[in-house]
Amino acid sequence: MTKKFYVGTGIENTWIAQADRPGQRSLDVFEQMQHYDRWREDLELAKELGINAIRYSVPWYRSNPAPGKYDWDWIAEPLEWLVDNGITPVVDLIHYGTPTWMDNAILNSRFPELLADYAHAFAQQFAGLVNHYTPMNEPQGSAPPYWPPYLHGVDGWVTLSRPVAKAIVLTSRALRDACPGCCLISAESDHQHPFEALTAAAGLPDTVTDTTFRWRLFPASLAYGKILPDDPLAQALKRMGYADDDFQWFLEHAEPPDILGYNYYPHNYFDLEIITPIEARERLFQDLTEVHAEFGLPVYVTETSSGLTDEKKIQWVRALGDLRKQAREQELPLCGINWWPLFETIQWDYRDNGKSVTECIRPGGWNNGLYVINKEPAASLERIPTGAVAEFRTLCADVLKDTE
Repeated sequence: MTKKFYVGTGIENTWIAQADRPGQRSLDVFEQMQHYDRWREDLELAKELGINAIRYSVPWYRSNPAPGKYDWDWIAEPLEWLVDNGITPVVDLIHYGTPTWMDNAILNSRFPELLADYAHAFAQQFAGLVNHYTPMNEPQGSAPPYWPPYLHGVDGWVTLSRPVAKAIVLTSRALRDACPGCCLISAESDHQHPFEALTAAAGLPDTVTDTTFRWRLFPASLAYGKILPDDPLAQALKRMGYADDDFQWFLEHAEPPDILGYNYYPHNYFDLEIITPIEARERLFQDLTEVHAEFGLPVYVTETSSGLTDEKKIQWVRALGDLRKQAREQELPLCGINWWPLFETIQWDYRDNGKSVTECIRPGGWNNGLYVINKEPAASLERIPTGAVAEFRTLCADVLKDTE
């Protein structure tokens, strides 16, 4: 188990470059939020928090503009800056999008191999500088129907699940081959179709149930070798096109991460006008405890935030400090907490709604930045600190003091 406690943040980096429907625009949050040009300013804001880690990325479509061709010019300097300033970059290799030249996106027949090739090339390029990676961000939610390849429902998700799981396996292996001793930190989300929806689609009776995290973290759980051919989940998947050989392949080639990251936003579970931060924290602690029991790995809160006001954000920062103390008292191997995002950012519906960047910068949900955006004048997108900045800085200082 890792002895380091990671306390950090992340800069929202979703990118879907395909503009293949009428009126659709490329979504690249780094571009729309001007991070490509003001990366040093943004990373300085992160450093001032006192963090020791940051989830960071360069969009795959930009650094791999054609098959077998790579362009590392932009990402090299920010990565060097982070390491020089004592901050561990945890590099997201895919944050939902694929290169524009990859027909059918995740359903491209070579998607798993192409992502693994990219990962290997990246790890070789930055050997000695980067040794922490997230092979795939939120594989549980990597295919909403408004993103390529636009599949709907449980059937569509099951279709996509095999290439996603295989990509995790091949990419993890490629990283470990190119960067021996690297630390792989997943970033899981349990935003999954209800298990009852899967069994209904598979034509199984209501009595077939699954109370584990295997479905909630599917298909990553498949890639990590946690689904046996006789599991209830496997029964449903076999009725929807999986074969026994599929499960056997994943059992033989399983590539679990070193640390299981878990993304948690209280608004996904609670009415935050009613629920208290203590109750929201207890739900998170329960989830982490169950995830650890299921997968046998140390856990990391890789994304979390809450609060439309300074006061609410401060309350959640304090709740996270209490979560860390609770984990230590109850011997849960919690090894990291990230506030996501560092600054509030453009929402994903920018891709389709025809509105301006500033009209699409809406707080709430997952978008509770420690810094908010001044929209006047619109071109400036000035980052303004909230009252939670000082509170998060205190949390970082407490963590680092304890781990010195």
